[in-house]
Amino acid sequence: MNLTNDQIYSLIAKSFSGELTDEELILLNSWKKSDKANLSEYTDYVDIWNHSKRLAMPSKIDLAGSLTTTRRKAGLEKSQVRWLRVFSQIAAILVLAVLFSVLYNQFLAPKTQQRTEQLSYQQVKASYGMQSRVELADGSVVYLNSGSTLRFPTSFIGMKSRKVELTGEGHFTVTKNKEQPFIVDIHKLEIKVLGTTFNVDAYPSNSTFTIALIEGSIRLEQNSGNGIKELMELKPNQIATYQPSENLLTSKTENDLSKYTAWTEGKIVFSNDPVNIVTQKLGNWYNVDIVTADIKLNKYRFTGTFIDEPLEQVLNILNLTSKMEYKVIPARKLADNSYSKRKIILKSR
Repeated sequence: MNLTNDQIYSLIAKSFSGELTDEELILLNSWKKSDKANLSEYTDYVDIWNHSKRLAMPSKIDLAGSLTTTRRKAGLEKSQVRWLRVFSQIAAILVLAVLFSVLYNQFLAPKTQQRTEQLSYQQVKASYGMQSRVELADGSVVYLNSGSTLRFPTSFIGMKSRKVELTGEGHFTVTKNKEQPFIVDIHKLEIKVLGTTFNVDAYPSNSTFTIALIEGSIRLEQNSGNGIKELMELKPNQIATYQPSENLLTSKTENDLSKYTAWTEGKIVFSNDPVNIVTQKLGNWYNVDIVTADIKLNKYRFTGTFIDEPLEQVLNILNLTSKMEYKVIPARKLADNSYSKRKIILKSR
């Protein structure tokens, strides 16, 4: 097979970056063996490449024409190959900065871009009624509550930020890195931190999301379509409440944050909480649908701590402490052979 100069120079360049396929390696070796001048020319380029390794690489140029242009401007025709050895160091400095920029831009730079495009992600989901611990590549630790999911890159190398996606509830202890902010993406909202500890309750079924800051500082942001909009900064012991349907964000300060983090120890804690918060937590924890069928229940508030209690026992205790009763509708088999959630109907007595 007769190869053009451009094809030969492309193979030589790729040989230096280790990008040759098996077929291309055979072609290059055949070209070198076909003529002693070819082998001598290849050896000269190897020498020049070794001398030019420390040169800064300029911007991208055309791969196919780079070697041809370089040879023409340098006045180096095939009959003059013998002079390459004499002037190899000079050529490396004056000419080969342009020549071998191809290797950086054509073979190394695209590989970096390709690594970004093929970035590997992992997803972890906590089983219902259970908690999961996830340690990220940067050393940050995330605890996931019942039924929650975390999606994250397997490595943060080469990324401008350490961005993860949370569905449900997670407790984050983030490793500090000023050069690479940590971002938690929840529905319509992003939590940006450098290094801190905080809790996020953002189940899709929740009418409100809560972000409780334990230590450090965090900033809440939103992508408005015209760029990132800064909404609020939190200090320790502050809780932000976000209503996705209204796009409404508020904050308050509480001295005791234990009810926001007790789930990491397998506890459900209520502290003067209204019925909608109680049903929200129980529904997420036990994977059931809880419906309040009587508006009278909205005036009730509940306080208590439950540890590994069956759902029926929790409901019985709530029943004893208020004028409330419940009805359980069992799960039913659906057309696709899956099962619906159990439904709990609450009403006053």
